[in-house]
Amino acid sequence: MTQCDLNIIIILFNSNKYLIDCIQSYINTGISLDANHIFINNGIEEIGSIYEPLKKLKFKFHQLPLNLGFAKANNIGAGLGNADYLCFLNPDTIITEDFFTPIIKFIKNNPQAGACAPMLTYENGEYQNSSGSRTGLFFEFLEAFFLIGIFRLFFRKKIEKLKSQYKPVKTGWLSAACLLIKRDIFHKVGGFSEDYFLNYEDIDLCRKIENAGYTNYYFPGYKCIHLDHKSFDSDFELLVYSRYESKLIYSKIHYSLFSGFLTRIFHITGLILRILTVKFLYNRIESKSRLKGYIKAIKLYSGILTRNSNN
Repeated sequence: MTQCDLNIIIILFNSNKYLIDCIQSYINTGISLDANHIFINNGIEEIGSIYEPLKKLKFKFHQLPLNLGFAKANNIGAGLGNADYLCFLNPDTIITEDFFTPIIKFIKNNPQAGACAPMLTYENGEYQNSSGSRTGLFFEFLEAFFLIGIFRLFFRKKIEKLKSQYKPVKTGWLSAACLLIKRDIFHKVGGFSEDYFLNYEDIDLCRKIENAGYTNYYFPGYKCIHLDHKSFDSDFELLVYSRYESKLIYSKIHYSLFSGFLTRIFHITGLILRILTVKFLYNRIESKSRLKGYIKAIKLYSGILTRNSNN
């Protein structure tokens, strides 16, 4: 593979119908960077239908023997390229502008810049939560008791004031749905932790980057549409369970014994509250699926299930 400016790594998981739109949107922006796309197929879906739009790109395709998880698949993708800069991009994203060039320029001019990302929005243009302060007991408490939305509202108002200025904002974590980073820094911190199968691997990566002395930056002036969780195809049970599984792993890795103990209490309390209220918050089909995920997560926390158990 010849040297280029940027490796864009996209993990596929039964998401071909979204990837075609993602690729076409990227082409339509007319990005001037020399980029090589690396596609890692983490699912079982045939990818023949996406080859036609791929002909317009420089790309490398790699088929995994089975679903190895989001973190491991991204690490494999990062190892297949040689560009100085990496972009981890979900297939359910729509590129509406060239944010790659200005963000990479910022990273080049700021040696302490760690992970960087544009603002993610929903398809209708509404703000999507995709960054935040460093996670800790305060965050865990707010999330467990349905209070996190209030905190995020204050952050959103702060961002609204800055987005027209195109100034980056220092932040604790960024979503890996669209995340740019210098390859050297990514490898220096060990890449994505493969302890996570799905969820929290980006929050973990950003924490490791901060611990290594770098700063993560959020760019509210640049936008990227994220359709969000389309690969799950309404499997809310998997979505809920994998999130709590990853929350448990994260707390064991990054929190002290005392903080970890309190966090576990917060998580279990939050799960109980969600079990009691889920039918009032979602439609019948989604509430039944989420309820299964919450109950499965309770079993995980109580030791009835082990990590990655499907029982």
